[in-house]
Amino acid sequence: MKLRAVLMAGLVSALAAGVMLWRLADHDLDRRVSEPFGVTVSDDQLSGTIWLPDDTVIAVVAIVHGDGAQDRTMAGGYAPMINVLLDRGIAVASWDKPGVGSSDGNWLLQSMSDRTDETRSVLQFLEERFEGAAIGALGFSQAGWVLPSLTNADADFLILIGAAVSWQDQGEYFTRVRLRREGLGEQEIDTALAEQDLEDDRAFGRKATADDAPVGMSPERWRFVRQNRGVDSRQALSSLGLPLLALWGAEDLNVDPTRNAAIFEEMLGRKDSATRITILPDATHGLLKASVYNCQLSEDWSYYAVARYLLEGRYAFAPGALDTISDWVKDFAESR
Repeated sequence: MKLRAVLMAGLVSALAAGVMLWRLADHDLDRRVSEPFGVTVSDDQLSGTIWLPDDTVIAVVAIVHGDGAQDRTMAGGYAPMINVLLDRGIAVASWDKPGVGSSDGNWLLQSMSDRTDETRSVLQFLEERFEGAAIGALGFSQAGWVLPSLTNADADFLILIGAAVSWQDQGEYFTRVRLRREGLGEQEIDTALAEQDLEDDRAFGRKATADDAPVGMSPERWRFVRQNRGVDSRQALSSLGLPLLALWGAEDLNVDPTRNAAIFEEMLGRKDSATRITILPDATHGLLKASVYNCQLSEDWSYYAVARYLLEGRYAFAPGALDTISDWVKDFAESR
């Protein structure tokens, strides 16, 4: 009996270790076939990686980051999604933002138009590298002010996750949610937001200087916010001629999913039969499972959430989220 118990314990431990290694593989991109690439934009050399599926490439997506100093893998956070796309035959390209990792420049000096030009240069490179394949861009959050300005001369399709139409509306929603989660009532929140609007006009208005920056904000970040805080994608969306998959998480704490999806639906819903605008249940701003991972900032994750994300890999995403993306790309590529 003792020997049997020892053998059973050993078997359970081996199975647990095997499952753990299997799940951790979702965070490993080194095992994938890859190649470096570089493009020059406004005299800055941008460096990135193309990851290739094991079999035939059916399509290629270029990842366009959200806000912040993001490297090509978002410090490893993109790996589970990239691995799922590769498993479906979709090649993935991503690059370090200007001034991050191996890329020259400074992302804080960029306008959203600059980011569109940068993305366009990468897409042109990919079109030459993958002649005949469907080429698209997949962008997160802030990319909602970047990708809609692309045309069918730049890409074949677009994917947006957690995009906001208006920078200032998004900022108000973010603050409202934060204050509500801190326990403030709606009247207190309305008062705080009105005061914040006045402060923002003073800090970032036409006559403002870097000395007016909010406490703790660097002069570089102040310039970035001041340059971009007026962006609104309505005009670009009204003339968009590309098939689009637009996704929001129903529990998004950063961007109002209902309001923004409604604007996208109004402007794009009947433009292209391939366009799909969807709010996914139990999903965060980045389409992870809201019941576990819903924070406004990733640095607010608990140790438990970080450990669980490492163990869950692709299964950290809301049910159907990654399938929705990969199936849509596959269907589009096969229908061309």
